[in-house]
Amino acid sequence: MRLINPRLMSISGFPKEIVRVAKDDPLILGRDPSNQLEVGDPAVSRKHCSVSEVSTDVFEIADLDSHNGTFVNGARVSRHTIQHGDRIRIGNSEFVFLTGPDQETGPLSSRSGSDVMGSQLKTMSLDRSGLPTGDSWVGRMARDLTAFFKIANMINSTRNVQALLSELLELICEVIPASRAAILLQPPSEELSPPCMWNRKDFAPQDMLIRDELVQQAIWEHCAVVAAAAAETTSAEHVLCVPLVAVERILGVIYLSSPASSPAFGEDHAYFVSAVSRIAAVTLENLSKLDSLTAENQRLQAEAQADRSLIGESRPMQRVSEFIGRVARGDSTVLIRGESGTGKELVARAIHANGERLDKPFVAVNCAAIPEALLESELFGHEKGAFTGAVGTKKGKFDIAGEGTLFLDEIGELAPLLQAKLLRVLQQREFERLGGNRLLPFNARVLAATNKNLEEAIKTGEFRQDLYYRLNVVSVAMPPLREHREDIPLLALYFANKYAEKCHRGFKGIAAEARELLMKYSWPGNVRELENAIEHAIVLGLTDEILAEDLPNTLLEEQSAGLAAARYHNTLSRTKKQLVLTALDETNGNHVEAARLLGIHPKYLHRLIRNLNLKSDVKRHG
Repeated sequence: MRLINPRLMSISGFPKEIVRVAKDDPLILGRDPSNQLEVGDPAVSRKHCSVSEVSTDVFEIADLDSHNGTFVNGARVSRHTIQHGDRIRIGNSEFVFLTGPDQETGPLSSRSGSDVMGSQLKTMSLDRSGLPTGDSWVGRMARDLTAFFKIANMINSTRNVQALLSELLELICEVIPASRAAILLQPPSEELSPPCMWNRKDFAPQDMLIRDELVQQAIWEHCAVVAAAAAETTSAEHVLCVPLVAVERILGVIYLSSPASSPAFGEDHAYFVSAVSRIAAVTLENLSKLDSLTAENQRLQAEAQADRSLIGESRPMQRVSEFIGRVARGDSTVLIRGESGTGKELVARAIHANGERLDKPFVAVNCAAIPEALLESELFGHEKGAFTGAVGTKKGKFDIAGEGTLFLDEIGELAPLLQAKLLRVLQQREFERLGGNRLLPFNARVLAATNKNLEEAIKTGEFRQDLYYRLNVVSVAMPPLREHREDIPLLALYFANKYAEKCHRGFKGIAAEARELLMKYSWPGNVRELENAIEHAIVLGLTDEILAEDLPNTLLEEQSAGLAAARYHNTLSRTKKQLVLTALDETNGNHVEAARLLGIHPKYLHRLIRNLNLKSDVKRHG
């Protein structure tokens, strides 16, 4: 006859029943109706945990990969041996594990890895205001009103989390007779962080004992927990534990303790700390979000800065970098000249990023990409009713730029009428919206860029000379890529790594033949064309190495124009053609077998046939 009677008894939450643990059948707890113990709690997983006998009279609880975890005596467990009196918490429900006869439950233990302390436990569910509802609250709260105002003022003026926690504990303990105090924060989906502690002068911080079961009860039940040390004990402590209830979640607890020889904490203490905790919790939640947003903003700025950094170690690029360093801190208008694709906008962004306006907007406008009829509204903005379709007031780029930087790309394409208006803005530092009669200040720094010969445009009447002088206060010419070829390998590797990561592909390097093609090509599209060529090779390449065949045909065609290069590539092309045709002959036109015979992928064989213009020959061989 079996002497023990293993069972779970509900002590909070639901269901309100006693469930026995069978000897050979695990007891499954969770929301699923098919479980032996159905717990209808949204915080409980469908199959949350199980209780089973692992050997004679030895029982174990196992978490079944639940979302919110399984706790035994306040500690989160994945698999744990349980004994008579252990408290099990899942979601908002708590059970006690019993093994004795029904009429003999015995004392229930609150194990937390430390000595069990006798105490009289009391919980207080406070309303959202954190204030008592009786008439007596006025006198008690009036006593603490000065301290409460000091706490509220400190909370609203402190932006450092650790400083806020330390000052908060000190101010609370000016009112509450606690010998030690701590705030324990609970990050989302993590264990409690190391506490921020405070103690009176006569107590060492390291001696503070925090009872996990009281912390977990305060968090789970959203209530203040008051534990008064039993009268016959001398080693126990009085405890007041109040949750930090924020808008979206419980952030942690405020934990106060005092020796058993001191007076126990009362309801007025609990109400006061609860009121403070609710204000502090919202502030802590907002600071946490602000820190998170700040960190994310810094990360994105770092990524953006890395992505738009100038790549190059040649003397021409060093001169550009030196120019940026000299002009970035000033406010002078800068004219950036150079062919398309040389990186004029990168220079403009670098000037902005290294200047005093870094934290202000950088607004870029491509004057050639916007139709002339819309560009004026885009630059100046318009008032409601300024023209048909103007259903509301719209801010223009001059307005949006504020005290930041306005970058006017392709300034040489600006229409004569807009040239005159831009000149007035630069001279008067003010502008009007279309349809408006109010002058608005213009405080942004202006950077302009063009690939056009503005001196020739002035001679032909296409560009205003006075605007040219207003823009050309300081100027820099971006060198074309053919004038700093020594930077091509560095640029090619940078772009290859960038697009390999973007396409989730491996990249080991650039083949010697491909490097030779890159170095000898004239690059009429400059760095932008090089970037496109490398992206083309990464997207269409079949190996971890960029081969000559992976590069755009324009590179091969230009190389063939030179005699030496022509002989090399013609010979190479004839050899490739012969190899492909021979393989197709030997396999009777079977592309898969021909590719296997050549030791290449069938898709690569199809690319060779297309690139070598062998389609007609293949049809004849087929």
